[in-house]
Amino acid sequence: MFYIMDANEMNIATFVDFFDFELPGNVFNSAIALGDVDNDNEIELVIGSVEGDLFIFKGHRLIQKISGLGIITAIAIGDLMNCGSNALIVISGDGWCHIYLCLKFSKLDPSDECIMKLEPVHDQRIPANTKVILLGDIDSDGMLELIVGLTDRVVRSYRWSQSAAAGRLVPLHKWECANQIGSIILIKDVKNRPCLLVSQPGITAMRFYCPIAFPELIEKTIEYENENELPVELLNPLISSVMIGDLKVDKECDQELFDEHDHLYGIASLNGLVMLAKKETILWSKNIDQELFIISKLSIKDGGPDYLITCSLNGDTLIMDQTSQHSTFKFEESVSAFCCGMYTVKPNTKSLPSFVFITNSQKVYIYYGLKLPNTCVQSLSKCIENDNHLSTFMEKYEGSLKKQIIRDCLYKCNPNKK
Repeated sequence: MFYIMDANEMNIATFVDFFDFELPGNVFNSAIALGDVDNDNEIELVIGSVEGDLFIFKGHRLIQKISGLGIITAIAIGDLMNCGSNALIVISGDGWCHIYLCLKFSKLDPSDECIMKLEPVHDQRIPANTKVILLGDIDSDGMLELIVGLTDRVVRSYRWSQSAAAGRLVPLHKWECANQIGSIILIKDVKNRPCLLVSQPGITAMRFYCPIAFPELIEKTIEYENENELPVELLNPLISSVMIGDLKVDKECDQELFDEHDHLYGIASLNGLVMLAKKETILWSKNIDQELFIISKLSIKDGGPDYLITCSLNGDTLIMDQTSQHSTFKFEESVSAFCCGMYTVKPNTKSLPSFVFITNSQKVYIYYGLKLPNTCVQSLSKCIENDNHLSTFMEKYEGSLKKQIIRDCLYKCNPNKK
């Protein structure tokens, strides 16, 4: 049993259990994915190595290994073919895109239950040097597209096209970024239109719309409004950043700066900043003093809000709620890659919130059964409503002025400043 404690609030989170696998080879962080690769309503773990090996884990065991795929740089799981079944997309550094489906049952040994095995259904050459990969509906037509970010600062999109004879990935769009790509997320703008955000060094981003669905909307470089007045040295234009989008908003906790209809996303930078943002505004930020190479999200309770999860190279993992309260789990080893999400530990059971660490000693650790205390806190506006003196004082302020006063008290008041 492992405990995670917040130094200020002494909040304790508990990892009930974990197990590990041997994993020969090195792994890019974009070459890990949790998803239902065999369409049995259970979640598997898929890892691709630099040495060209693809490992598929189900529960406590390795169920399939595929070799000879080149330097695997990115993996995604989803309904790429828009047929109602998930596919596994594996992209190598030399530009080969391999697509796998589960087409038949097999047995690991005579005493085992039947297990779906992945079969290759399509190989196609695309531009080399894919760095990140995303599946999403960029044009609001109800169908998924494949979006890839390359090391040459280019973003490309593809759609699966099926004919009577065969299917293939058809190139759709190409966008060019100003600087190196950190990550790509798909969010909705204020008018509920899908757009791509591509993180750039210096905590900036580029916004792209599908030019066919939204021809009137042009690309834009986003330089965030800084609500927190971050020190200039923390906004280093040479420091890379990553994002995670489509956060499920915490409906139970009263929020001063957003509501459940806002489209929130998280940002983390290599120099240790973690931020929550909406539109083009940073709502809050924390300096963690760690080298953060990944940011993800995880809903720990059924139907609950998403927590922001970040991991540093030394294994420290931050669990942060949407009010910026956080706890830290100190993993005992340095890590080369990390992901989190739901994972099915035992057959025919509910998937559990899990952390996946890949260490420099070539092992995979899966921690599951994460439990956190209720971190929901009462908002300042609720405190004002419950205090007769304060509520009477605030009655003379209305609308945006009242919100601005509350915002300044929360985020701009420095009790140490003379």
